[in-house]
Amino acid sequence: MNMLRLSMKRVEIGQQLAFVIRCALAAVVAYKVAELLGLSMPVWASISALVVSQERWHETRASLHERIQGTLLGVGISLAVNFLAMPFHVPPLMQLLVAVAFCATIARADRGLRVCMWTCPLVLMSGKLGGEVVLTTGLYRSIEIVIGCLVAALIHWMVERLLAAREMSRT
Repeated sequence: MNMLRLSMKRVEIGQQLAFVIRCALAAVVAYKVAELLGLSMPVWASISALVVSQERWHETRASLHERIQGTLLGVGISLAVNFLAMPFHVPPLMQLLVAVAFCATIARADRGLRVCMWTCPLVLMSGKLGGEVVLTTGLYRSIEIVIGCLVAALIHWMVERLLAAREMSRT
């Protein structure tokens, strides 16, 4: 009985360590990839990698899909609102209000898409700091976030395969 408990404890510690390593690697690799591509805010790649990283592969995969879908939806709505508002010189905060309202309506129906709401301020407001056009900001944030998501998923998948191969070699 004690051997079984000890074996289970070892597996649990291994899983915890794998999660820590995956998160740390994903944050750094995602940042570096976005930076190498010359994106203006590579920190969003790093943040997205951490948001997507979950304990189990199926959870990471679900998080990946939700994050990418929600981000693209939020970017699309923000760009559409901006495009329609430009001829009327609607202030950015009013555009933000409208875009978030649309996204919140969608998020109420599908909780997995809630990320679309916080994508709106990223697209409509974060580019102002660097003088980016909203279309450029939307494109950059989308790429940064998708890079982070894909890097996290790839690292999770690779670590899972390595651990499975290690486990197979032990038996």
